[in-house]
This record gives sequence, C-alpha cells and structure tokens, in this order.
Amino acid sequence: MTKRSLFLTLAAGLLASVAFATPSQANTVVTTANFTVNNGGTATDIEVTYTPGVDPIGPISTVSSVGLSGITYTEIGPNTVEASFTAASSGSLVFQFNTGTLGPITFSSASLTGVTSGTQGTVTVGVATVPEPTSIALLGIGMTGFLAFRRLFKRTVVA
Repeated sequence: MTKRSLFLTLAAGLLASVAFATPSQANTVVTTANFTVNNGGTATDIEVTYTPGVDPIGPISTVSSVGLSGITYTEIGPNTVEASFTAASSGSLVFQFNTGTLGPITFSSASLTGVTSGTQGTVTVGVATVPEPTSIALLGIGMTGFLAFRRLFKRTVVA
C-alpha cells in the first residue's frame, strides 16, 4: 500500500465518521419513561432526576409517546425534569434534551406526581447519552487506521 492510498483511506474514514455524528446530537440525553398507576387511578406528572446536576439544559422535546397527550416539560432544578400531561392511568414517554457537559448522565430517580383516585404505581426509566461527534470521529480514525495497518502488512501466499 502506498503512502497516498493510506492517506486517502484515513481521510475517507474520518469523513465517514464525522458525517454520521452531527453537532446537533452532541451531549443529547434520551430518556424513556414508562408508568402505571395502581387501583385505577391517574397521574398528571412524572419527575425524573439525573446526576450530575446539569443547569441549564437545552430544549426538551418529545421523541414519542403512547397514551399521553398535552405533554409539557419544566426544568425544576439543575438535575430534575418534570413532564406534565393530561390525566392517564398508564403511558410511555420518550423525550430528549441537550446538556452542556461532556461526562455521562445517569438516572437517579423517577416518581409520579399528581396521582388521583388511586395509589402510587410504578415508573421505569431508561437513559441513553448520545456521544459527542469528536468521540465518534476518533473511533472512526482508529478503526480506519487499524484496517489500513492490517492491509499494509497483509501477506500474499505464493503457490
């Protein structure tokens, strides 16, 4: 492999890795919350707390929801987000927001608020953090370099 083709391979890997990681996704936290209220009751809010505390967070938007309508979001503190909706006995909500930190965001707690005519039910929450574009670019460069190195030292079998 010539130096020129090695350079072109590395450049192509870098461009491909950056193309799949847009800056708009940097530091995005995607949260999935599922809940059920016991004894036929309803709830109107879910509070989700994260660590470390991030203040302020970027705009919060709904990715998808099942069984919920009229969804609004409020940042209660540096590490708590409240999702309000019309009264529902169960539902699923996926929302996302951007943070100003590069470190991982982890889930601390979740609770239902505004429970009426029933008892506190269950809330399950999943959190996924979308990596920043630089991390994806470094991964792409490393993988491209590994493949180029392997190809450079590939032996041919003579029969």
